[in-house]
Amino acid sequence: MVVVHPEYAFLILEINDLKEQIADLMVEKDMLRYYICREIQIDYMLKIGALEYKLVVAENNYEKSLRKLEIVKEKLAKKLRVNMDSIDRKINNEFKKKSKIEADMSDDIDFAIEVSSLELFDYDIIEEMNVDYFKLQKLYNPIFDLDFSEEKEKMFEKIQKYYKRKNYKKLHKLAESYDADDIFQDEISNLKKLKENYTQILKNIKRDIRKMKNTFPYNQKIILEDENLCRRKKDSLNKEIMDINLETKKVEKKISNQLKKL
Repeated sequence: MVVVHPEYAFLILEINDLKEQIADLMVEKDMLRYYICREIQIDYMLKIGALEYKLVVAENNYEKSLRKLEIVKEKLAKKLRVNMDSIDRKINNEFKKKSKIEADMSDDIDFAIEVSSLELFDYDIIEEMNVDYFKLQKLYNPIFDLDFSEEKEKMFEKIQKYYKRKNYKKLHKLAESYDADDIFQDEISNLKKLKENYTQILKNIKRDIRKMKNTFPYNQKIILEDENLCRRKKDSLNKEIMDINLETKKVEKKISNQLKKL
């Protein structure tokens, strides 16, 4: 009869429990990354992001107008020829980076509009897919394999691709090979090191999830789900846009007055 040392048996139980927790959190992390945060971001772009884009455009136009007024005043003070086309080209060149930000924001909004016309996510399917993804994490995630082979690495990349693309049929087929038995044959000292390693990994994943939930877009979830908060946010942005546009008109009037001196 084989007698198992109590500490050895307890370590195996602890390690298996840590593996379960890690695999579960890996599923939560990837669900946040590939599905939940993406859906929140699309919702945010449609409800608030479009106004933020208008605000950025308004701010850039205001700064361009101020710069144009500055250049016109300088040329008039030096009694130089004022060529507005040349001034506009100069300003556009100076604002290249900010114009790129505008363009990127516009692309994000266009993408959100396009995707919103489609059915985003069927969470019933995703929940079923998560069951298989959990099993496959334990089988193929390099976290759980010190002798990680190139073959397993390619398989894990394929699994992540299937999950990201919501290919639940292929994930399920792979998960059918899942073996629920976790067998360890190692010295107690090595098992202790493995336990320490898994404990640190668990902490790191929890930290990553907290970070995701405290940053954009997830941190906007409360605003998006509360009609009053969302309305106040939009009202505030609209007011800023209106105020900046009024200031821009004042600057443009000053430019016009300066040009009348020619």
